[in-house]
Amino acid sequence: MKLAIDVRLRAALIAILFVVAACAVAPTAINAPVNLVVWVDNPAIGASIRQRIIPFERDHPNIQIKVFDQLGKIRNGDVSTAIEALNDSELAPDVIALSDSDIALMSNPNDLMNLSPYIIQQSDFHLDDFFPTVLSDFQVRGRQLAIPSEIVPWVIFYNKQMFNTAKVSFPSLDWTTSEFVSDAQRVQRGTSAKQSTIGFVTDPTQAFLAFTETYGVQPQSGVDDPYAHWLDDPQTIAAMQWFADLGLRQRIMPTEIGNRSVGLWFAGRAAMTGMFMDQREQLPAYMQRNLSSLTPTVTASPVPPAGWKFPWGVTMVPKATVRSSIYYVSGYGISQTSHDPDNSWLLVDYLTGHLPEQTGHAYVPARESLAYSKAFAQLYPETGRQAYIQSIQEGQRIPAWPPGAQITQADLQNILLGTQHAANGLHAIRDRIQPVLATQVTPVPTPLGG
Repeated sequence: MKLAIDVRLRAALIAILFVVAACAVAPTAINAPVNLVVWVDNPAIGASIRQRIIPFERDHPNIQIKVFDQLGKIRNGDVSTAIEALNDSELAPDVIALSDSDIALMSNPNDLMNLSPYIIQQSDFHLDDFFPTVLSDFQVRGRQLAIPSEIVPWVIFYNKQMFNTAKVSFPSLDWTTSEFVSDAQRVQRGTSAKQSTIGFVTDPTQAFLAFTETYGVQPQSGVDDPYAHWLDDPQTIAAMQWFADLGLRQRIMPTEIGNRSVGLWFAGRAAMTGMFMDQREQLPAYMQRNLSSLTPTVTASPVPPAGWKFPWGVTMVPKATVRSSIYYVSGYGISQTSHDPDNSWLLVDYLTGHLPEQTGHAYVPARESLAYSKAFAQLYPETGRQAYIQSIQEGQRIPAWPPGAQITQADLQNILLGTQHAANGLHAIRDRIQPVLATQVTPVPTPLGG
């Protein structure tokens, strides 16, 4: 009888051991480490991702993320070529950071998953939370190929210290091009004579597009305008001539080869500059190198932080005939060959639905609930900060052009130097880029479910 009890006891103990072992194994299977590769081809967006994945990995300790920089490796602006070339490698992407132009220039949109099923299944994903049109910017033939996350507008920054010294009021959000010129001239005259100052500096290739928009012209992508007719529009010519005259007639904008004059802004010697929001408080690479070469003294004084060394504010592009500007949109898609699309979607949803913990790469969230939140206002407390959102509401996204059709400083140089009339210079640009635009055959995005 005792032997029978021992046998039953031994059997029970073995059964318990099996249950304990099973319980021990189960969490390991559930929490098995996951490695996701994220591609990015924009240094600013890459910095933003690296910052935001820190809290994501803290909340999801079983997911490890590798950010792979594709800058300069995307041929002809076609992300498809890079995806297909590395599909079978350890660098094959799971999540891809894409701009709205990247989507439009893809030769094979099927390289990205249709994210509509994830959107439908997720009850707290609200399509109407996004700024108008930004979702459709990432759609091709009714398929949602990426979720917009970051909108980066082009705005005017101004040096508050120089405006105060010259006793000139800060620019309002509804100022005009004539007020812009007047303010730049007055500040230029009213600041210290000990060192030369200038009214306005900018990258002309960006500023030309922004001011063209405010003259009422909307440059189109190659698909919509393969002959670049917008360059022949009389208002485009007027905008170009007005812009060139900032240097030629008004004498408030220096013009020289290499665009080195933008450095005057960072040195605190320019009253205003036109830049994208993500350049907020960022220093040029050469100035960052100079700072990094400094070493702490024996008293352990810190290296000076990167940033603008003077008080500043922000406002909108001044109005000519309409109030407008330009912006670009960045979002996140999932590769069709991702080894873990579900966790990739978890990351995409996180990146598009959370603010960064610090300013870093500055942008307006594509979700209005974030853009109008108190947390976003606290990240960007500068004077005139509403210019960021208003520039998106009233502006237009940058048209999708292949790299060979991008307008360069060399294209604009003779116009800016006054050796070529604006109409002739723009006609020459049209003749150069038109053959490149004619090769752009990517389908036009259509509404979700259309």
